[in-house]
Amino acid sequence: MKKPIVKYFCLVKHWIAAFRLKTLPLALGAIILGSALQLAYFSWVIFGLAAFTAILLQVLSNLANDYGDFVKGTDKHRADRQLAGGHITPQAMLFAIVLFCLLALVSGILLLNFSFGTSWKYWLQFFGIGVASIIAAITYTVGKKAYGYNGLGDVFVFIFFGLVGVLGTSFLFHQELSGALSLPAIAYGCLCMGVLNVNNIRDLDKDILTNKITLAAKLGRSGALCYQHILLGVALVSFVAHHYLINEWSLAPLLLAIAGIIHHKKMSMAETSEDYNAQLKFLSIASLVVALVFIFKIA
Repeated sequence: MKKPIVKYFCLVKHWIAAFRLKTLPLALGAIILGSALQLAYFSWVIFGLAAFTAILLQVLSNLANDYGDFVKGTDKHRADRQLAGGHITPQAMLFAIVLFCLLALVSGILLLNFSFGTSWKYWLQFFGIGVASIIAAITYTVGKKAYGYNGLGDVFVFIFFGLVGVLGTSFLFHQELSGALSLPAIAYGCLCMGVLNVNNIRDLDKDILTNKITLAAKLGRSGALCYQHILLGVALVSFVAHHYLINEWSLAPLLLAIAGIIHHKKMSMAETSEDYNAQLKFLSIASLVVALVFIFKIA
């Protein structure tokens, strides 16, 4: 029998694994990029609350994903998933999902209070967006009509990581919308779709067997690879177009171009799950670094 202290650390280890910390940089990148669009109006309080809320939503999504795939039997072959591996009980996971829903809601409300104060029009609109974000985080795999099982995951990733994550963050600092501001949101949305697509290419065969019909499953491996290159191309063009319109430049497009060439070569040669996992990590980190580099203008 394990000693209590050993059992405690084992449990903590499994919860940390369920949080999937490696996915958090992608959520933070959206907040960083959105903040970089409004440096003249930057506030550490708004940035901190936005980043914290994004992290809570991402963890919520990861927990719900673990639960939804477990219930549907999609993860029965994966010992690295916490429910499928028997490390966490379904009841405990449901409790954690509810807890992170509440935490994200409270954090989001504090964020809206600091951003909009008594501007109730914006406050209520963004509260609705926040509730929609929570629902989207859960229903990716949970429920009979889970959109992740019907090839719609890419659309929702583009909306909530790109448009809401980047453009929404920008709006929290300064209530402004324009085509130029939308372009980095489109670019980052495409990068996040690319990360999801790598994940779906990796799991393509097993997803089909368990009736999880992702966009990659619909396109097939070769079609999904072509789609991946298009996504990175659109991201690059969007960043370049943004810089052209505002007449200020950063090294973000150059960095993305280099990362895209490396990623294209590695994806073309990928064969094993480890190969795809390496590219998941590479593209996630590259997306975050691109967001960070975007802050610093060179001309």
